[in-house]
Amino acid sequence: MRPRPHLLGALTLAIALAACSASADWTPLPSGAEPPAACARPGADGVIVLSADQLQFSARCIVAPAGEDFVVRFTNDESQPHNVAIYGDRGKGTKLFEGEIINGPDRTIDYEVAALEAGDYYFDCTVHAEMNGAVYVR
Repeated sequence: MRPRPHLLGALTLAIALAACSASADWTPLPSGAEPPAACARPGADGVIVLSADQLQFSARCIVAPAGEDFVVRFTNDESQPHNVAIYGDRGKGTKLFEGEIINGPDRTIDYEVAALEAGDYYFDCTVHAEMNGAVYVR
């Protein structure tokens, strides 16, 4: 059977996109850059909503207010245990917050996070480090 160039190209692109999305190479935003629109942000009640399902967070980034305590309402939608921890950077040298690990499915907890200075931080699930993202404090 002769390979079809258009199918081979589409397959190559799909594999490359999957690899990029799974690698989660977190880096701080350039100075003055706005966080992506897809980030989890405070709602009208000031609460940031985040969930976990199929070993993924519902958002790859979180936006929080600078200099103010904030709440992350975290829901575990699967039977695997999960939590949210925030660090000073991807190296995890300074842990700034670690939420209680919760088992699902459908269990929710409000994490009260102490105020952070403006900047870019890193978050992950301490049980599944491949579940991670950025916290943009503005």
